[in-house]
Amino acid sequence: MKRSFISALLLSSALLAPTFVSAEPVAEPAPEPIAEPAPEAVATPAPQAGSQSNWEKVISKLPKLSGYLQSGWNYTKTGDVSANSFQAKRLRLIMDGHVGEKVDFRLQIEAFNGIAGSTNNNGQKNLQVMDAFATWKIIPEFKIRVGQFYTPLGYENYDISPATLETVDFSNIVYRMACRNPFQYNVVDYGRDLGIMFMGDAFDSGKGFSYLHYDLAFTNGSLPCRDDNNKAKDIYASVTIRPTKYFNIKGTFNWGKYTTTDIAGGDGVYSPRKDNPMTRFVVGAWYNDPNGLTLRGEFGAMKSKLPERWTGTGQSENLVNEYGAYVLAGYHFGKFLPLVRWDMYKDDCNYRTANNYQRIMLGLTYQVFKNMKIQANYGHFMYTDNAAAALGYDKSEQVQIMAMFNF
Repeated sequence: MKRSFISALLLSSALLAPTFVSAEPVAEPAPEPIAEPAPEAVATPAPQAGSQSNWEKVISKLPKLSGYLQSGWNYTKTGDVSANSFQAKRLRLIMDGHVGEKVDFRLQIEAFNGIAGSTNNNGQKNLQVMDAFATWKIIPEFKIRVGQFYTPLGYENYDISPATLETVDFSNIVYRMACRNPFQYNVVDYGRDLGIMFMGDAFDSGKGFSYLHYDLAFTNGSLPCRDDNNKAKDIYASVTIRPTKYFNIKGTFNWGKYTTTDIAGGDGVYSPRKDNPMTRFVVGAWYNDPNGLTLRGEFGAMKSKLPERWTGTGQSENLVNEYGAYVLAGYHFGKFLPLVRWDMYKDDCNYRTANNYQRIMLGLTYQVFKNMKIQANYGHFMYTDNAAAALGYDKSEQVQIMAMFNF
C-alpha cells in the first residue's frame, strides 16, 4: 500500500513538474513530459533495515550539538533587606564529536559566566570555556583524557551536571572545595583544570554497571584557560565502588601547591611563601533509584598550612581550613521529585563570612517532559555567631523558581 502510494506520488510529481517550471522565468523552455519518464518505485531498491543514505552518513559523522538553558526567578532576604530578580543562571553550549574510532572530544561553553573578575566593565556576564578535552577510550578499564576537564572531586562536580542536579544550586562542597581556585579566596573556577587524567571501569557485573571506577589526574592547579604559575602539579586520586546498581561509595583525595596572586576580582590572604601545599578530600555515598528513593551525602575538608619557619611566630599557621557536609533525600513520584537537603559549611580562617552556615532546603522538581523541568527551592540559612556579628544578621532566606531547557 505504501509503495503504491509513493509510486503514484512520484508519477504525479513528474507530470505536474512542467507546469510549475514553466511558471518561472527561465532561459530554457520547460521539458516535455515525455522527455523524462516518471520513475517507477521499483527503479530504486528499498533501503535495507539499518542502512543509511549518503546524507545520513555525513550527518552521523558531524559533531553533536547540545546544551541547556536554566532561567527563572530568585528572591533573597538578608536581615531586613530583600531583593528579587529574574535570572539567566546558565546557558551551556556543548559539542561532542569523534576524532577517531576510539577517540572522542568535548567542547563546552558557558555563556552566562559570572565568575568574580571575569565579568566586563559593566558587571555583565561573559563567555567562558568550561570543557575542552579529548578522551582516548583504549579499553573500558583504561581511558586517557587530556585538555581542560572537570576534576573528579566529589559527586556533584564529576558525576552530576546542572542539567541532572536535583536542586537549583550545588552545595558548598562544590562551590568552595571543588571550585577552589589557587589564587584568591572568592574567585570560583567551576571545578575545571588543565591536565591529563587516567580513568576506567573494571569488574563488569553483567547487569549494566561496573563494580569499580577510578580516576587519576595530574593538573596545573591553576585557573581554567590559564597556565600554571609554579612547578608543582595537582594530583587527584578517586575511587568509586558500586556493589549494586543503585548504590555506590566514592572517595577522592587531592594534593597540590598554590601561590597567592593578585588577580582581578580577587580578595584573598597573601602568603610570603611561594608554594603553599593544600590538600582536599571528599567522601560520600549515594543511593539513586530513578523510580524511587534518592539519598546522597558527602563530607569534605580542605587545608593549607604555613610552616613555622615562614610565620615568624614559632608555630605554624593555617592559611586554609574549611570543611563541609550535606545530606539530600528525595523520592520520585512519576514526574515529581520532592526533596529535602541539609548542608553546612565552616571556614575557620575566615569565620566572619557568609560561608559559615547551616541550611535547610525544601525543593520540588517537576519533569514537564524529557527535555524540560521546573524546580522550586526554598532555603533557610542559619549563620554562626561570629559570621552573624560581622554580617549584621543571623539568618537569610532564598526562594528560587527555575526552568531547565535541554536541547
